[in-house]
Amino acid sequence: MKITINYIAIILVVMIGLQSYAQQEPLYTQYYNNFNLINPAYSGSNGHLTATANIRSQWAGETGSPETQTFSIHGAMGKNVGLGLSVVHDEVFIWKNTSVFADFSYALELTETSTLSFGLKAGGSFLNVSLQDLGINDDPNLNENINQFNPNIGAGVLYYTNKFYASLSTVNLLETEHYDENSTVSTASDNMVFYLSVGYVVDLGEAFKLRPSILLRGVDGSPLSTDLSVTILWNNRLEFGLSHRFDESISGMFQVRVNNTIKVGYSYDSLTNNLGNYNNGSHEISLVFDFGSKGKHASKKRTPLFW
Repeated sequence: MKITINYIAIILVVMIGLQSYAQQEPLYTQYYNNFNLINPAYSGSNGHLTATANIRSQWAGETGSPETQTFSIHGAMGKNVGLGLSVVHDEVFIWKNTSVFADFSYALELTETSTLSFGLKAGGSFLNVSLQDLGINDDPNLNENINQFNPNIGAGVLYYTNKFYASLSTVNLLETEHYDENSTVSTASDNMVFYLSVGYVVDLGEAFKLRPSILLRGVDGSPLSTDLSVTILWNNRLEFGLSHRFDESISGMFQVRVNNTIKVGYSYDSLTNNLGNYNNGSHEISLVFDFGSKGKHASKKRTPLFW
């Protein structure tokens, strides 16, 4: 029986490793509120200081299910330079990962209405796997916690007007091994994750705007992840819509701008694959603060990601 328990524990840890390998970077339905997390070139593109707090709870009702807490801040420093900082805490069962990254962007004005921005991201992740919480003390592979720091860098390019944007980026140029090579659970490693996103704004009269967008997420060894979103924006105050992550989930999204400074967003994901039979979906809440967005020095050249 002891052997069976040990093997079960090893399988659990390997599954956690596979989870980090397959997903690696946390998934966000409201990626438009955290776009500098996936592309550092977005930092400062609003023309003012923006801070965002995000909480995502996946597979609600399941013990040890994935949870992500995020805080990011970014802003324009002069005409061409943008800076940003992000902290992301991701947790699955006994696996915990906290990432801290700084962003730098440089924007080139191609025309009066179009901008091309380049960005760099640098920082790292603090990984903790609490193997001792499994309660198995007679297996040398499972009786010592794993703690390590993995440095990384990212890069991105963003083209935008006030109606259209196109983004290409990666957040982990350095491929890293999560576990010690001598361990029997050294199966998890991070490959580069690439993001490609395109969005557009269609005016529907004076009060309404249609905002379709697509996000492609690709990593070697995993299927391509595709998010297709369509939202309607009313008077730059209220936004609602749907998002579909192919072969995985359908999401309802809602955002409201309380005032010129505060915006609140909520989304609910309902799984369309077999996992949907075993959990209550995923919840995500965003709180966005825009400082100086309506002041006399506020920039009029913003990406369609912002409103």
